[in-house]
Parts: sequence; structure tokens; C-alpha cells
Amino acid sequence: MLRVYLFLTFINFGLFSFSQGNINLYKQYRAGPDPDNFYHSLNYSLYTSLNGINSDQNYTKTQVGKGFGFVVQNLRSKTFGFSTGIEFNEIRYKYDGFLEDSSDSINYLSFPLSIRLYPTRKFFFEAGLKYHYFLNAKNSSIINSISRSLVYPDGYFNNTFGTFIAIQYQVWKRLNIGLQYQYLSGKKTNLSGIQPNIFNGLTIQIGGFMKNPFKRPDQI
Repeated sequence: MLRVYLFLTFINFGLFSFSQGNINLYKQYRAGPDPDNFYHSLNYSLYTSLNGINSDQNYTKTQVGKGFGFVVQNLRSKTFGFSTGIEFNEIRYKYDGFLEDSSDSINYLSFPLSIRLYPTRKFFFEAGLKYHYFLNAKNSSIINSISRSLVYPDGYFNNTFGTFIAIQYQVWKRLNIGLQYQYLSGKKTNLSGIQPNIFNGLTIQIGGFMKNPFKRPDQI
């Protein structure tokens, strides 16, 4: 009788444990497959940003520029991956006591390359490099004597290279917000002008992933 009772108890325990599923088993015993061990190897995101980037000169003051971009993320594990993409970035600043207290607006097409570390599924750190392809620049009031427009002539600004670090938090499903510090340094060819060629500052980003990071990828 005792053997039958032990046998039935063993069977019931096994059936109960099986009915718990992988999630409860993992939580209770740390055994079996981790139900949270999934990630999208490729994901894509769109974002818009506000740039508070100024020059390294004490005669300029920060103004807010706009930006937006498209990023491709390639995760190699749940916690580590790479990203690249293409961005439009505007840098705006105002002269203080020079050039009639006018403002400059510089537009770049930027190409980032970075690594991403995910301590949790909702939060990641990022660090990398950016190449900024110069598009155009204009002043708010100083007219170009050659073109008779506010656009700067060639030689005042050029392509730049820089670094950046960022943190980003997943606030809801695909939606995320982030804070990024950028440093840009370019070569100045017009040595007679006071226009700066080194910039740094903070960028606030709001964007969203195309694939939900909290949803397990479909099995093929």
C-alpha cells in the first residue's frame, strides 16, 4: 500500500510540475530553458530628436536644432549588439557680440556605427563613432556677397568626424526615449573667419522599434 501511495504521489508531482510550464519552473528551480532568453537579431527604428549642440568657442550660445534618423540594430545576444544607420542633424547656435548677434544653422547627413549593451530588456547603453557629411550652412542675417543669399560659401564648414555615447529606455512596447552626448570635430579651411569647427552637446531622442522587443520572434 505504501509503495502504491508513493508511486501515485510521484506521478501527481510530475504532472503538476509539467503543468507549471517553462516560466514557473525557471522561476522556482532555475532549471530548464530560460523563457526570457529571446531577442530579435535584426530590428529597425525610426526617431526624431532635438539637438542642443554648441561650439567650443565662448562667443557662441546654444540653440535648439532638429534631427531624425533610421537605425538598424543587429543583436548577437540578448545583451550585446551593434547598430548603424543614417541621420539628419541640424546644429544651431547664436553669436554673442559677433556677426551682429546672428545665428548659424548647419545641416549634416550623419552615419553612426556603435555597440549596444543591454543590462535589461528595457534599457541599453551605446557608444560609437559618427561621420557627418556636410550638406549646407546658413546665417540668419549675414548675406553672402557672391550668391546674394544667407547660405555660406564653400570653405567655412566641412565634413566632420565624431564620437557619441547614449542611454535609451524603452517606455512602452516599441516606444523609447534616449539621451545622447555628441562630439564633432572638423577641419577648418577658411582661417580668416570666426566660424567654429568643433562642436559638442546633448541630443534628446524619441523613437520606436518596428519589432516589439518584448515579444518573442516567430519561429520559422
